[in-house]
Order: sequence, then structure tokens, then C-alpha cells
Amino acid sequence: MGNSWKLLMVLPLVVLLSLSTSNVACASADLGDVAKILGFPGQMDEGAFVVRFARSDIKVTIDGEQMPTALGFGSWTAWKDMGKDTMVMGDLVLLEKEVNPVISALGEANVQVTALHDHFFYDQPRIMFMHIGGMGDPVKMAQGIRSALDKTATPPPSSGSSGSSEPPLNLDTKKIEQVIGHSGKAAGGSFKITVGRPGVKMHGVELTSSMGLNSWAGFVGTDEKAHVAGDVVMSPKEVNPVIQAFRKGGIEIVAVHNHMLDELPRVFFLHYWGTGPAEKLAQTVRAAFDEAKGPIK
Repeated sequence: MGNSWKLLMVLPLVVLLSLSTSNVACASADLGDVAKILGFPGQMDEGAFVVRFARSDIKVTIDGEQMPTALGFGSWTAWKDMGKDTMVMGDLVLLEKEVNPVISALGEANVQVTALHDHFFYDQPRIMFMHIGGMGDPVKMAQGIRSALDKTATPPPSSGSSGSSEPPLNLDTKKIEQVIGHSGKAAGGSFKITVGRPGVKMHGVELTSSMGLNSWAGFVGTDEKAHVAGDVVMSPKEVNPVIQAFRKGGIEIVAVHNHMLDELPRVFFLHYWGTGPAEKLAQTVRAAFDEAKGPIK
């Protein structure tokens, strides 16, 4: 399997998948099988094979306002070659009624549930986020995750249902980038800045941004009235300085929790939600990010 992964690294970054054999043939046998079993395209990102599943079937409103799927309502899994075994990490976006059927399906494939929580306030319907992890045969784990997805209404990638009602993006994204100090990407009616944080290992392997070790901020709305949501990865000593930085700027703290079980050093994740002028929100996000930056020690 190790040689196959090395071969994949020199192939084009995007491994397009349909269920046709010809498209799967460009990946290694194991990764081709993973992508084929899951039924979604994947791509190599920082040495991990990442597969994303947008929950475009769920029309989420926050405080009565519809939010685009791209703001943070997408599931994902990241697959990392460990030599003898493969490590998988991920985050599944679920309705409340989907949570326990998914847990049961994952358990049958020995895929662990490592955290279960919410990321938003005032959301309708209420959305839950389930972090998962596993180590072993990638095909068996992919089959388990596919079985779990079958307990949900996650649409196939070819459904074309995403983006049909997404609000326009009327934000000065250059200003937001300037204030926060990092570049971002506009997609799906949202503008998102993601900042990786090195320094955390699990099972001896450095975790990357593509495997969930990152802080991010997603903006929607207009310059005059924007919403921001996101996540900050923190060492224990950074938790309360980050909380206070957000509160000084009027941004609400939604949750503080773990995402993993075996990482070293231990890290926490903070989710937040704010409404106001985009530049002021960006200034507050910058102040919070400044309390939790650089390699985690």
C-alpha cells in the first residue's frame, strides 16, 4: 500500500470520482476503493486523501435567516497512510434523528465516535456535528462510513442541489483578508479563511490542516451586516484568552470541546457566532486568532 500512496502523490491533486471504473483507475487501488465505496470525489491535500460530503439537502436557518451550506454544513473525511494501516478522521453533519443510527453503523465497522456537539446557536433544524476516527483497513472503514451515510439524507455529488438558493456574497473580502492577516477563499455564498496549526501528533503522525488541525472564519452577508462563524484550535492555556477576545468584540461563544481522543499535546476547539459590520467582526476574529497562533506546544 505504501508504494501506491507514493504513486498517488505524483498524480494530479484532484482525483475525480464517478462510480465508473475508468475514473477510479487514476488512484491507487485502496484509495480508489475508498472513493468508490463512499461515492464521492476526493483529493490529495497535505498528504491526506480528503473526501467531502455537502449537506445541501438541509436548508439551515439561523435566527430565521437561511445560511449557505458552505458556511460550515459540510461533512468530510481525511485518510492518511500509516504504513501497515490507514488512519481516518472526519466530521459528519447530522440531523438529531440521524445521530444514533449513524453511531450504530460506525460501531459495526470499528470506526470510533470521538466527539458529538453543535457548532451553531439559533439553528433550525438543529444540526449536530459528529467527529469520527479510526485506524485499520481503509476499505472496511470506508464501508462502515458509507453505511453510516446511508442512515442520513446526504445527497450524492451529482445531485446538483447545492447552491440553488445561496445568497449573494457582497463583502469586501480583501479588507477581511487585510484585517485578519491571512488569505481566504470565496465559494458557495461564503468567504472562508483557514489557518493551520502545526505541532499536534496522533499515533506518531503530525496532523495537518486538511485533517482538521486548523482555525477558520466563515463570513456571509454584507459589509454593513455580516455574520461570522468558525472554529479556533487552542492549547489549554489559550482557551480563556481566546474566549475573552471574542467576548470583548461582542461575538458569542457557542461551544468549547475536544475533537479527538489521542492527540498530543492535548488541544481544544472553540466555535463562535457573531453578527455586525464585517470589518468589526474581522477585527475581533483577528484578536482571537492572535491569542492562538503558531505551532502548538
